[in-house]
Amino acid sequence: MVQQPKELKTDRSLRPPMGMLAGAIFGLGSAVLYTITNIALRHCVEFDAFLVSAVKAIPTVVVLGPYLLWMVKQGEVIASSYRMVPRFVMAALIGQFVGNAFFQIALGHIGLAVSVPITLGTMIIGAAILGKWLLNERVNLRTLVAMLILLASIIVLSMPGNHVSMNGDTDEAAIPNAISTPAEIGLGSLCAALSGFAYAIFGTTMRQALTGGLSAPLTMFVSGSVGAISLWFVSLYRIGFQAIAAVPAEDWGVMGTAGILNFLAFIALSVALKSLPVIAVNLLNASQVAMAAVAGILLFSEPVTNSLVIGVALTLIGLVAMVQRRSRESTELTQ
Repeated sequence: MVQQPKELKTDRSLRPPMGMLAGAIFGLGSAVLYTITNIALRHCVEFDAFLVSAVKAIPTVVVLGPYLLWMVKQGEVIASSYRMVPRFVMAALIGQFVGNAFFQIALGHIGLAVSVPITLGTMIIGAAILGKWLLNERVNLRTLVAMLILLASIIVLSMPGNHVSMNGDTDEAAIPNAISTPAEIGLGSLCAALSGFAYAIFGTTMRQALTGGLSAPLTMFVSGSVGAISLWFVSLYRIGFQAIAAVPAEDWGVMGTAGILNFLAFIALSVALKSLPVIAVNLLNASQVAMAAVAGILLFSEPVTNSLVIGVALTLIGLVAMVQRRSRESTELTQ
């Protein structure tokens, strides 16, 4: 899982000459890429979560490092002010350690179908709270209702019954790491929720950094560098060099692929935001909740439960309600 960027208000003439159909393709493509990223991460739950997150951060650094050097050589401005760098580095640490690593832990405890909606729902709630607190954004009645619906979905998805199939039997084979106790399931749900809130902190701070003088490529490079360096050190301390060297080559490939797909998903989402209203892009990107549920069930034999069905449905309803609220605000701004 990765934080969704929010479109800044810009003049329409600055938008690229791309039709709405192409924008919709990029928006849906970002949701598909994020889903495939999470499928790859789900394949790596047996490895240290901090190691997986460290490898995932490397492609961003490898791609954007040379690109930033090229920008500087061409005389492009990568930052008009660096005053936000210390704050953004702290937010990047939270996003990498709590956001990415805790999400990986959640995948190993409660699976893909449950982790994604809990993380996304918590992220939306956290972003609304932080947006009101730090950015003075409006929180009206529709937003509050949407937040309550998302909160209800998180509670439902966190219930131990999520690992009891609809016929009433516990499907231990479908439970990651053979988890069977409510305490362990609760731990996985807590990690997913903390991951979502960490993404909200990262996203809010990134918006402040973008409006405070840092370019988008620089913020992404800083975030990836912070993750790649700090998470590697933590992984070496936790499991040691020998355990890291023992990871099979094919699994290194899966981790690296997750990082590449995650980077491409962010690029696709950014392009879509320049071609479509924020509301449409967010709606397309929210489809990854349903795609994650289907992938978890079909690819990893995660159990289909009443709480899963109800929780995913509530998450989608809450996201749609939030989107409709932002659509109304956008309409009001253009009148």
